Amino acid sequence: MKEKKRISIKVSVAIYTIIFMGILTTTIASIGYKLYYDNVMESYVDYAETVLEYAYRKAEKYSFGDMIAHREMPEDYEAFRTELNEIKDCSDIEYLYAIYFDDIADIHSLTYAINAKTQKEQSSGLPLSELFTFMGIPVEEGGFEDETLLILQQAVKDKKREIGTLTGYSDVYGHMLNGYHVIFDRYDHAVGLLCVEIDINRINVGLYSYVRTVLLAATVFTILIILLFIYYAKRYLTDPIMKIIKSSTSFVEEMNCGTEPDALAYADTQIRSHGDIGMLAENVKSLADSVKSYMTNLKTATAERERIGAELSLATKIQEGMLPNIWPAFPTRTEFDIYASMDPAKEVGGDFYDLFMIDDDHLCMVIADVSGKGIPAALFMMAAKIILSNNAMQGKTPAKILEDANTAICANQHEEMFVTVWLGILTISTGRLVSANAGHEYPVIKMPNEDFLLIKDKHGFVIGGMEGVKYKEFETTLLPGAKLFVYTDGVPEATNAEGAFFGTERMTKALNEAADKTPKEILAHVREAVDGFVENAEQFDDLTMLCMEYKGGRTDGIEI
Repeated sequence: MKEKKRISIKVSVAIYTIIFMGILTTTIASIGYKLYYDNVMESYVDYAETVLEYAYRKAEKYSFGDMIAHREMPEDYEAFRTELNEIKDCSDIEYLYAIYFDDIADIHSLTYAINAKTQKEQSSGLPLSELFTFMGIPVEEGGFEDETLLILQQAVKDKKREIGTLTGYSDVYGHMLNGYHVIFDRYDHAVGLLCVEIDINRINVGLYSYVRTVLLAATVFTILIILLFIYYAKRYLTDPIMKIIKSSTSFVEEMNCGTEPDALAYADTQIRSHGDIGMLAENVKSLADSVKSYMTNLKTATAERERIGAELSLATKIQEGMLPNIWPAFPTRTEFDIYASMDPAKEVGGDFYDLFMIDDDHLCMVIADVSGKGIPAALFMMAAKIILSNNAMQGKTPAKILEDANTAICANQHEEMFVTVWLGILTISTGRLVSANAGHEYPVIKMPNEDFLLIKDKHGFVIGGMEGVKYKEFETTLLPGAKLFVYTDGVPEATNAEGAFFGTERMTKALNEAADKTPKEILAHVREAVDGFVENAEQFDDLTMLCMEYKGGRTDGIEI
């Protein structure tokens, strides 16, 4: 089967940088467009209101409301038109006119009362009857949308005093900004509306110019940022990672070609960074050296068949030596009691636990289960344990520890192995427990005077399974007397001869039977319950458990 071509990290960084910067540029341009449009529209609204207010004063001067009320065109009618003509001549508007509803209940009874024309429009040579509208001439069909007519109708019905504005479209006049003011007669009856219209197309012309300018500037800026970011990422991220990939790939190719273990060599990447990349380079080299050492030992063991048992026994001791196995683990600490155990299904296993002090007030607890069994799982386990502890000792949060460990393992992951992890950090002085879960079994917690309960925390994806995984944290506060029990799936999935699982219910029952005992006694009781259930059936999976009893902050006078 043809191997699928992989996209290099350099290409991936470049592609995602371009995509993200493109999205950012588009977003900025869209926001700028909206702000510019709103500002321009607001200025036109203010201008329309100013012109309309001035025209309305002229309407009041000539008692134009009475003319509409009586449907009359007295001597002052043309004088008022002259004033409106002067206003339109001095203004940057398309239309200035007055209208009324011949029947206020019928929106389609809209009728012209008067209109205004500029000197230029009056010199067009058209007859006055075609140039001007007079009292009682119906508005042309399609001159206003029904939605606009309803707004104007409601303004008259409500005797609206303030100026209103709206935007609309009609087949006759296109897109317009319409300002309107209700006209009143001497008896304060709303009789019609004085209107000003401005062509919105002129706004769009300015917007197009603005958009072109912004897009050009944004494109240039985006290209510069992309180039700078790609340069930085290449120098400090992708190039170091490519060096690690090159060295690890060369190492694997030598292995696959049957190179003698003694001749295997992992090329030094010369990465001296103190950050995560530097730590990753060191861990990969350490892992390669461990693999080389293992292969050398395996060759010797194969050549000398009689020594296989002794070699496996040595591997078991090495693995046991990597795990805390001296109890009590922290003899000077009285705030808590802790105990853990691991029983591999084979001579060596993939399960592991870890417990160590990050500082004087923080205890880190880890329990994990590597996919598979035997030597490969043990090697993967050792690498995972080192990476997890190194990240934890840097003072990171549980979620960040798992995230960075996943990144480091995925970068040098060729065997498609993974590890489930539960990692918790206890603040000893307060009992605050913050944990993160990478596809591991649910923890079990017992509060004082209560039973052990399964805590269904938020699960993240397994470590080594996929790059870029984020993990969530679960937080609780342990009261003095509280107990924590964490385990691998070898406990609930222990199987008897009939193929039935031991299960979490039996496990929780066993815990509650020994709830008042010490952590060491609790683990012993759970193991007895598992053995009693399984009886003579073969143990198929590693069985690892950890129990911690929180006794409270120090009471010996030491400040906490």
